[in-house]
Amino acid sequence: MPLQQLRDADGPVETQMSGCGEWIEYDKLQLESAPINKYIKGTILMKYPPHELGTGEKVLKIVLEESTTQPSTSNQASINTFIFGKLVDDCESILKQGDTVVLTNFQASKSPSASKDGRHAFQLELSDEEGATVFVCCKTGPESAAIIRKTKVVMQDYTYAPLNTIKDGVTVNVYGVVKFFKQPYRSKGTDYCMTVTIVDPTGAKLHCVIFNGNADHLPKIYRTGDVVRFHRVKIQEFNSELQAISAPGFSVLTFDGALGVPATPRASSKSYHFTATDLQMVEDLRRWANANTSTFKTTVTLADVKAAEYFDLTCQLVAKGVVDRSAVMLKVWDGTKCPHTLKDVPVDRSALEGDASEITRLGPLTVDVLTYDNHTATAKSLKPGTYLRICNLHAKLAVGSSETRSGCPGAAPKMEFHLHGGTTYGRGIMPLPTDCEDVRQLKRSLESALSSDQDSMEDLTLLDVLNSSSGPSASEEISAGCVERCQQESRTVLTAHQHISPKSLGEVLHQTAPRKHRIRAKLVNYEPRALHQSVKLYCPHCRSLQEVPGDDDLDTWLLDAGRAGAGAGSCSEPHDAGWYETTVWEQGDQRRRQITVRFVKTNRLRRTPERSTILVEGVSLNELYQFSETFGNIIPTATRPDDLVLNDLSIPFLIQDGSWHYGCRRCSDPRPVSVLQSLTQDDTWESSAIAKALGIQQLSYVFVMKFTLDDGSGSLDAFLWDEAEKFFGISAADVMISEVLQEKLTRIMNTLCPPKTSPEDYPWLECCLKSYYVGEGLDQKTCYQVFDSTVAGLEDI
Repeated sequence: MPLQQLRDADGPVETQMSGCGEWIEYDKLQLESAPINKYIKGTILMKYPPHELGTGEKVLKIVLEESTTQPSTSNQASINTFIFGKLVDDCESILKQGDTVVLTNFQASKSPSASKDGRHAFQLELSDEEGATVFVCCKTGPESAAIIRKTKVVMQDYTYAPLNTIKDGVTVNVYGVVKFFKQPYRSKGTDYCMTVTIVDPTGAKLHCVIFNGNADHLPKIYRTGDVVRFHRVKIQEFNSELQAISAPGFSVLTFDGALGVPATPRASSKSYHFTATDLQMVEDLRRWANANTSTFKTTVTLADVKAAEYFDLTCQLVAKGVVDRSAVMLKVWDGTKCPHTLKDVPVDRSALEGDASEITRLGPLTVDVLTYDNHTATAKSLKPGTYLRICNLHAKLAVGSSETRSGCPGAAPKMEFHLHGGTTYGRGIMPLPTDCEDVRQLKRSLESALSSDQDSMEDLTLLDVLNSSSGPSASEEISAGCVERCQQESRTVLTAHQHISPKSLGEVLHQTAPRKHRIRAKLVNYEPRALHQSVKLYCPHCRSLQEVPGDDDLDTWLLDAGRAGAGAGSCSEPHDAGWYETTVWEQGDQRRRQITVRFVKTNRLRRTPERSTILVEGVSLNELYQFSETFGNIIPTATRPDDLVLNDLSIPFLIQDGSWHYGCRRCSDPRPVSVLQSLTQDDTWESSAIAKALGIQQLSYVFVMKFTLDDGSGSLDAFLWDEAEKFFGISAADVMISEVLQEKLTRIMNTLCPPKTSPEDYPWLECCLKSYYVGEGLDQKTCYQVFDSTVAGLEDI
C-alpha cells in the first residue's frame, strides 16, 4: 500500500504502523537502497508542485524536517525528498505542509544541491515501483477526521525509449544489451562508479556512467550479452557523444542474456515491478543479441587459450597466496586442461590458503593467475571454492624464463597468466553467484572433468608429488619481490617489441649503442617540472628546437614591429586592394597607436567572423588575443613602401582557431602577403596552404621531457619527445590552447611520479628505450630515448 493516511486521534504514528522496523535518524543515513526494517520520520517543511520527467513520469519534491519529538544529533535537520511514479498522484492531493510523514523502502543518494541549499548531504527517493510506503498523519479537526486510506498498487507498463531516439537533456527509461562494461571501481570521490555500454536493435549505442556510494547497489552485470533495464537515466552530451548518468529515482534490473534460462531479474533493490510486457522485451532482446553473436565476446576455456591472448575466464578458486604487497596469486580451474607448459608462481605451500588435498588432487588442471595492484584487495578477500569471472586476463609466454637463462636455450617458453592493474577493457575479478547460468555450466564442466578423468588425474597427481620437493628447485627459486611482471599491469604499456626480454638498467648501462631495450623502472624525477615548458617548437626540415615565445617577449616584439612600420611610412589613410578592405582606427594610449585591420574578401556572399581572415597591423598582444576570440584566421603584418609583408618570424605568422603558428627563421623564405590573393579564389585557408603560399617552413609543437629512471640496479636519464604525443595520448598543440588538457597532463605526471610520496611507493613503468651516440671523439656520450610506449588507462586519468 504505497500511501496510508493515519488519524492523529489514534495516537503516535509509530503505534499505528505494523512491521516498519527501526526508526533511523537523519545523521545515521547511509548510501543504500531500500534499507530493510528501517523507517525515517519528518515534518513536511516545503512542498513543490509536481513536474514531468522526459519519460512522462511525474516527480514530486518535498523537504522534510526532522521530527522535534525525537532527539537528533544531526546538524542538517532538513532533507530533500523525491517521490516518483504512481505514488505522486496519491501524495499530491494528500500531503500538506506541516504534515508528519513516515517513509519506508526509500533509497538514499547524494544530494547534488547540498552545498547550495544547506540541507542534508543525502536526498531520499521513493517509488511505488521499489515498494516504497508513505504513512501520513494529517493535522485535522474533529469535523474532518481521516480514516485509513489504502491505495491499491497498480502494476503499470513504463515507456521505454529506443536508443536511436534519445536526445540531450531528457530523462528516459531504456532497455538494452550490454556490449561493454567495467566492474565497479572507486571513483575520484567517495562513490563507486560503473560504466556500461548498451546497444539495441536500432543499431544505436549508449554509454552509461552509474554512481553509487555502495558498490552492491550498482548494476549486477556478469558478462557482455546481459540484458539491462534502466529507469530514469539522464541523457547529456559528453565529447560529442550522448551519455547516460543515473538521475534521481534511478533503478536497474539485469537479466542473463542466454536463451532458454529463466528471466529472473538481478535487482538494485528488493522491490520492483516486472510485467508481462517487460518479459516480452527481455526475450526479444535475448533473441536479437544471440542472433548477433559477433557483437559480443565468446567464452574461452583454458583448453582453448592462445599465447598473447586477452580473454575472460569463468573458473573456480582452488587456493590463493600473497606474493608481495602488490601481487596475489590465485590458483583456479575450469574443468579443462591448458595444453601449454605452465609457469608456476613460487609461493610456498605453507603460504597457500586452501585445502591441501584439493590443491594436490586438482593440480594438473589448475593454473596460477597473478593479480596486481588495484585487484589485490579483491583477490585477498576471496574464499577458496568461490566461482569467479576474471576479465581481460592476459595469457603470456614467459620469454627469458629462468630455464632459458640457466643454460637451457632450447627450452620451450612457459605460459603464465596475468591480471594487470587498472580497469581498462573491463579488467577485474567478479565473484559469481551459484545460481547464475554461467556457474551452472561451469559446475557441469567441473563435474565432468572429475568423473571422466579421475584415473588419469590421480596418476598425474602422484607423479607430480613424487617429482617435486616441498619448495621450488634451486634453478626456479625466485624471491617474491622479483616475480616477473609484464608491461600491462604497470602505469605504462608497450605498443610494440613485447618479444624483447626485459633488462635491468644496470645491464642497459653496460651495453654499447645503438640498441633497443625493454626495461621496468620507476620515474624518480622529470624535467621540466613546470609542464608548460615541456612544449617546444620543432622544425622538421633542419631538426632544430626552440622555446615557445612568452607573452612578455611577444608583446615587446609586436610593439617594436608597430613602431618599425610607422617609421617605414605606413599610410594612415585606409588603402583597399582588390582582395581586401581596410579599416584604421587610433588607440587612445600614450603612443597614439594606429591599428590597421584588412578584411580579406572571399567568393562567399555571407561569411561569419569565425570563418573570416583578417590582416592586422600595429596591434598589442592583448588586442591580438581579443581578435583571436572573434576571427578564425589572423595574420599579423607590417607595411613597407613597396608591399605588405610579414613581421619577423619571432611573431606568429598565423593565428587560426586559437592556435598560434610559427615559422622557422632558418628554413623559411618569406614572400609578400599579396601572394595570399591566390587563396581567395578557392577560399582555402588551411594553415599548411597559407604557410606554403607565404614561403614559410612551419614549426610543429612537440613535447620534450627528460625522465630519470631507476630500478635499483642503476639509474639513467631518457628523453621523451618525438613519440611523446603517443605516450601521453595528447597533442602538444592542443595542450597550448586547452586548460582541460593541461590539467590532464598534470594528472598523468602526478600518476607516474606522485608528488609528496616516497620513491619506494612510486609506480613501476614498463617501456622501450633506444640508445644512441651524440658528439664525436672524446666528447661522445650515450643517450637514451623512450619509444613505443604509452600511459596505461588514459581514459581513467
